[in-house]
Amino acid sequence: MFRPSSMAQCPAPAGSITEMGLFSRSSKAAEAQRVADEEAEFQRLGSRALVGVTPIAETVWRSNVRVAGRVKGVRVQPWAEKIASLEITLADSTGGLTIVFLGRRHIGGIALGAHMVVEGMVTEVRHQLTIINPAYELLPDRVKLPY
Repeated sequence: MFRPSSMAQCPAPAGSITEMGLFSRSSKAAEAQRVADEEAEFQRLGSRALVGVTPIAETVWRSNVRVAGRVKGVRVQPWAEKIASLEITLADSTGGLTIVFLGRRHIGGIALGAHMVVEGMVTEVRHQLTIINPAYELLPDRVKLPY
C-alpha cells in the first residue's frame, strides 16, 4: 500500500498523553474530588428527602405516614369496573406496604428496585395496609434508605 510521506509518524510533542500517561496526578486528584463532592451531594439529598420517614412496620390504619422503601413488585390490577390501577409493593427492612395509583397503568420512573418516598393516609384494602394515590418522590439508587 502506498503511504504518502505526509502521513509518516511524527514524534509525540512534549507533555502529550503518551509521555505523561493517561491521567496526570492533577487530573486524578480532580477526579477524586469530583467523586467526593458527588457522594456528599447524594448524602445531602438523602438527608433532606428522608426527613420524617417512619419504618413501614410502624404504620397503622388511618394514620398519615411518610415511608421510604424499594419497589419490590409492580402490577396493573382492575380496581372497579373498567378502572385500571397501578399497584406497587414498597418494602423496607421492616416490612411491606401496598401503594395504589387509581386510573394509572404506568408512572415514569417507577420500576422494580426504584427507591421511593411516599406520603399519604393508610387504609385497608383486601386485608392489606394500603396507601391510595399518595404524594411520592423518586430517589436515586445511591441514596441510602434508613430502614
